[in-house]
Parts: sequence; C-alpha cells; structure tokens
Amino acid sequence: MLERENSSTAIVDAGDILLSAKAKYKNCDYQGAIVEYTLAIQFHPQIALAFCCRGDAYYKLGKETPALSDYNRAIELDPKLTIAYYRRGNLYSSMKNYAVAVGEYSHAIELKPDFALAYSNRGFAYRELYGEREGVADWQHAAQLFQAQGNSEQYQQMIDLIDLNTSIDTLSGMLF
Repeated sequence: MLERENSSTAIVDAGDILLSAKAKYKNCDYQGAIVEYTLAIQFHPQIALAFCCRGDAYYKLGKETPALSDYNRAIELDPKLTIAYYRRGNLYSSMKNYAVAVGEYSHAIELKPDFALAYSNRGFAYRELYGEREGVADWQHAAQLFQAQGNSEQYQQMIDLIDLNTSIDTLSGMLF
C-alpha cells in the first residue's frame, strides 16, 4: 500500500494515482500530472497506459524527447495500445515529420479501424506531404465514421474541410 504525505487524501493504489494524474491533466496541470504518472510508474512499471499518458503530458508542455520516449515505452509494453501510436503520430506531426506521422496514424487505424481521429489527422499529414487534395479521402472516411459514431460536431468539421479543399481545387483548376 502506498501513501503520500504531501496530499490531502491518501493515495493507496495505482488506480487512485492514475485517477489523480488524469484529473490534473484535465485541469491542464501537466507538470502535476507528470509527477503523478511518474509515481504510478515507479510502483507499477508495466502499466503501458501510464507511460502513454505521461508522454502526452510532456507533449502538452512541448517536451518532445521525453514524450517520444514515453510513447515508445508504452508501445514496447503493449504493442496493441492504439492511442500510443496515435499520440506518437501527433508528436511527429507537430515536429513536421509527416511521413513518420502517416505511418503512426496508419498503425493506429490497423489496430482500430473505426478510429476517426486517426483518419482525420492522417489526412492532415497527407496534405502536408502531397498537397491539398491528398487528405480528402481520409477526411471523407473520418466524416463517415464520426457520423456513424454520432459525433455531429466532428462530422460537420470534416464536411466543411472537405468542401473547402474541394473549392480550392476547383478554383485552382479554373485559374491555371
């Protein structure tokens, strides 16, 4: 049993620590979340999700190297942890390494074929690599998934994005 002196409530197990870390993360206390995730990892070093979540907190703080290290460790511990590939894709995308990001999003999609956000973000990475039109197929698929999942806000964002890119493509064709 684990207890922390500097907390007003006793944290007694990894689940409690992870809940505390998640709450800090949700309140944008990323440094506090890192401390909590690190504590959970110290006592339970095989929890892949703790590494993944700590990596995301590092990512939010702009600390790319420890974020990447944590995503890698999460995947080593659990090669089927879809969210780790997705988040690593986001990291590579933010580093403008779009080709690697595409691979990460593709791996997440292989593991979870209905992962609409992975399709959406892969579409953005394709666009950065190959131009405006290249993301549309993934955005269309993401829109279908968002609609099927009842996420009307994300669905509409994808439709608007597709319409915008289709309009740009049409206008470009008229000008040249």
